[in-house]
This record gives sequence, structure tokens and C-alpha cells, in this order.
Amino acid sequence: MRGWKKSKEYKQLEKKRIKSWMLLIIALVATLSTALTLRHNNLKMVELRERVVAADKAGEGVAESLQDLNEYIFKHMNTQVVRPIELVNTYNRQAQVVIQAAQQGSGRDIYAEGTAACERRGIPLSSIAQCITEYANNNASSLAEQNIELPDKDLFIYSFTSPAWTPDLAGFLVILTVVMWLWLLMRLVEYVTVRLVVRYRLKNGF
Repeated sequence: MRGWKKSKEYKQLEKKRIKSWMLLIIALVATLSTALTLRHNNLKMVELRERVVAADKAGEGVAESLQDLNEYIFKHMNTQVVRPIELVNTYNRQAQVVIQAAQQGSGRDIYAEGTAACERRGIPLSSIAQCITEYANNNASSLAEQNIELPDKDLFIYSFTSPAWTPDLAGFLVILTVVMWLWLLMRLVEYVTVRLVVRYRLKNGF
């Protein structure tokens, strides 16, 4: 009677137990949701990065767009910026201020002259400020004596690294996905173990 009662309770417990096929469906749905959420995080990062580039070109809202990008990357997974962001236009504008301040009273627009000369040489935008400075120092004696020093380029280069895990939707979905697949793996190990034990007992007659 006692053994029958235990067997009945075991069967009831087995009925309440989540089936493996249910776990598999949940795991697959969680995996798909995780992939889509991580992709959304990355696309949003790209959008915010492009806002920084646009602000750099326009010369307005650069600090605000950088802050928005930094905060988003810090709080979301899969938002790594592969290449550092170079604020070339912002750097060139500040370099222009330095050069124009140095040329005051010279009676010449050295910056305009240098820009035209460097553009004719095909100098890329990222190096044009340095080219203009060299032109100014070489073509105006009053400026040459001052030896114009441009702002540090490193101050206009920004790198961002996203955390390995963040407590956002993608982060919790990652945890759910890992848990579900580990659960399924344990079920598989359990199944294989039971089969091996049964086969061993049948083979040895007990």
C-alpha cells in the first residue's frame, strides 16, 4: 500500500513537471528574442553615433550627443563602437580659432590662404589643420615667430566600450536563454544517465 502511494505521488509529480519539449520551445523563443534585442541595441548605438557625426559637422550639440551616446552604451549590451569617433570638424574649427587669433594684425587671411593651398594638394580633412598651420608658419614672418601650436588631437578622439552584461531587457533575456539551455542540457544528461543505468542493470540481471 505504501509503495503504491509513493508511485502515485511520483506520477502526479511527473505530470506537474515541465516537459522537455516545452523547455525547448521556451529556449528557442528566448534565443530569438535575445538576438533581436541585442540587434536593436546595436542599431540604436549606430543611430546615436551618427548623431555625433552630424553634430560634429554642424558644429552644434556635440557635447550633448556624445553624452547621449556614452550613457546608452554604458547601460546596454552589444553597443561596442568598433572604431574611435574622431571629431575632425570640431578640431578644425578650434584650430581655425587658434590660427586666426595668431594672424590678427597681419593684414592677411592666412587661414583662407592655407586652406586653399592644402585643398589643392589634396590634403584629407583629418590633416588639413596641421597643413594650414605649416603653411601659416612658413608664409608669414609674424606668425612664424609665434610657432602656432594646435589643440591636442587626442582630446577630439573618443572610444566607447560596452559592458559584458547590463541589467536591461537584452541582459535579462541573455540570462533566461542561458538558464533554459542549461536546463535542457541537464535533462539530456539525466535521460542518458537513466538509459545507461537501465541498460547496465538489464545486462547484468538486476
